[in-house]
Amino acid sequence: MFGHTKPLRTLNVHDQGSKWTLLDTDDTTLLYTIQWNPNSAPHMIAFHGDDQNNIAGTATYHATKKLGFATASKITLQLSAGTVSLNKEGGAFSTNKRTFRSAVLGEVYWKGGYSLGGFIKLVNGNGMSLVEYKAMRLGSKIGVMEIHMELGQEGLDEIVVGGLAMLSEETTSMSASAAGMSTS
Repeated sequence: MFGHTKPLRTLNVHDQGSKWTLLDTDDTTLLYTIQWNPNSAPHMIAFHGDDQNNIAGTATYHATKKLGFATASKITLQLSAGTVSLNKEGGAFSTNKRTFRSAVLGEVYWKGGYSLGGFIKLVNGNGMSLVEYKAMRLGSKIGVMEIHMELGQEGLDEIVVGGLAMLSEETTSMSASAAGMSTS
């Protein structure tokens, strides 16, 4: 059912240098602007459109050390529904699954990883794909987020903030440097 059908909505992710933008399916309507601050929390801020007074959510990366390397084993999201954690699961070398307790979707999982082919997906407890991010390079476009379910604004904010927090943690090497990450 999910993941095998045409997505209901596709968000286009563009790298604008100091920020990312997410455009709607038409690839022209600005939905979100994403900015990072590696030096202090929150490390990622998602704004609705380009209005810096209208925050969709934030992400803070918490550093821990495994085998001498700093990793973001926990990412704390601040969303309109409250505080949510993206907790990494698995052993010392596992980077491909984070539990996400969504106010809208219940317990779901971000799986995959940028280092594993530029693909992450949000799945439910039965393994059905709800959202898929696929890396691609076409001008400033760096990927697409394909949504396979109906979502209201709160649900869309949750998957955008959660998905991009996981993606940015991997692609910007947040996991490779403890500098600027909160310790817990």
